[in-house]
Amino acid sequence: MARWKGACYLLLLLLLLPATLDTVDALVHAERRPEFPRDARDLMVRLARAISGLAQGLALDNAYRPHRQSARGAPGKHFRGTRALVAASGYPLEAHEVRTPDGYFLSVFRIPRPRRPVVFLMHGLMLSSADYFTLGRGRALPLLLHDAGFDVWLGNGRGSMESRRHEDRHADDPGFWDFTWHEIGVLDLPSCIDHVLAATNQSALHYVGHSQGTTTFFVMGSERPEYMAKVKAFVGLAPVAFVRDIRSDLIRVTCDLGAPAFLRHRGFMELLPNPPFISALKQLLCSPGAATQPLCSAFLSLISGFYSKQVNVTMMPSLFTNFPGGSALKQLEHYCQQLALEELDFRQFDLKARGNLARYGQVRPPAYNLSRVTAPCYLIHADNDVLAVQSNVEALSQRLPNVPPDGVRLVRLAEFNHLDFIYGRDAKELVYDHVLAYIGRQERLPT
Repeated sequence: MARWKGACYLLLLLLLLPATLDTVDALVHAERRPEFPRDARDLMVRLARAISGLAQGLALDNAYRPHRQSARGAPGKHFRGTRALVAASGYPLEAHEVRTPDGYFLSVFRIPRPRRPVVFLMHGLMLSSADYFTLGRGRALPLLLHDAGFDVWLGNGRGSMESRRHEDRHADDPGFWDFTWHEIGVLDLPSCIDHVLAATNQSALHYVGHSQGTTTFFVMGSERPEYMAKVKAFVGLAPVAFVRDIRSDLIRVTCDLGAPAFLRHRGFMELLPNPPFISALKQLLCSPGAATQPLCSAFLSLISGFYSKQVNVTMMPSLFTNFPGGSALKQLEHYCQQLALEELDFRQFDLKARGNLARYGQVRPPAYNLSRVTAPCYLIHADNDVLAVQSNVEALSQRLPNVPPDGVRLVRLAEFNHLDFIYGRDAKELVYDHVLAYIGRQERLPT
C-alpha cells in the first residue's frame, strides 16, 4: 500500500514538473513581478485533469483505499512541531489540550507571561501553530509578542498536524475529516478561547489570525456573537471572507474543475496529506543548493502570489518540514463554493437543495452575518496577495461594523504575498510592528 502511495505522489510530481518550468524560470530570472505564463496556465488545466483522472482510477481500484492509510494518524519524523521550534528559540512553553463539544482534541500552546494581557494566534489553511515560528527568534510574531510583554497562546484547528485526535475517530477514518472551517469557527475557536480565559483568569483577549484563521473568526462572530465580548481587538493578516476576485490561477482551476468535491466523494478526505515519504522527498528537493530547489519556490508562488523574494532559500527545508500542515478537503471545497457565488457573499456550506432544506430549512445555505462581528477589527493585506485581494478586503472592511479609521493597512511592497505574512523576511517591519501597535493601542500602551 505504501508503495502505491509513493508511486502516486511521484507521478504527480512528474506531472507538475513541465507545468512549472516557465514559472521557475520567471522566478529565478525576472527583475520584476512576472505575469503568470499563459503556457503554464494551459498546462495547469491539463495537470488538474490528469490528477482528477488519476484519483478516479485509484478510487475505483479495489486494492486501494485512501482513507485507510495509517500515515495520516500522526506527523512523520520530519515534522518539527511547535514544541521543537519554541525550544530551539529558547523560550518557555506550555502544552494544553482542549476538547471540543463534538469530540476533537485540540493542541493549544502557551508562551507564558502570567497576569499579562493575552494574545491568541490562529493559523491558516494547510498550516499549524508551528508555522508562526519559522522565522525564529527576533522575527517570529509569537516571540515578538512575548518579548513585548504579552501572554501568548496559539491554537490549532481540527485536522492540523498538531490536532489529529478524536475521542472515537481515528485520522484514518473518513468521518474524522467531515468538517469545514465552519466547525472550526463555531466549535474549535470558542472552546479554545474559553480554555485560555479560564487558565489566565482574564475576561477578554486579543485575537490575531492569518488567512483561514480570519475566516473562522468571522464565522464565530456571526454564529457565536456572544464571544465578541471576549475579544479586545482582532487583527487579520491577509483576511479572507469574500473570495470572488481572487487572482490565483491554481485555486480557480482547482475550483472550476470541482476537484475537491470530486476527490472527497471518492474517498480522499485530507487536503495534501504529508506522509513520511513526502516529508523526506520535500527535504531532498528543497534543500539549499539542490537543482530542484526552485520548484519549491514555484510551488509556494503558485499558491500565494508572484513574485516573492521574501523567503530565504535557507529557510526552505524548515518551511517545508511543516507545510502543508493538515486540512480537510472539505475546507477547500467550502472556499470553492464561495468562489462560485455570483454575488459578493459569505455563506455556510452548500449541501445542495435537499440537504440545505434538511440542515438549514431553506434552499440556499444561509449567509454569515458580518454585522455581528462587533470587536474592533484591524485588517492588514498585501498588493501581491492573490488570495486576500484588495477589492475583497476593502469590501470586507465596509461590512464589518467596528473598523477604526486607520484600521485597514496595505503592504505596498510589490513582492509581498499571502504566505509572506508568516514566512517573509521583512514581515516584522511590514506587518508585525503594526500588529504590536494595534494591540498596544487597545491596551493603551505607549508606542
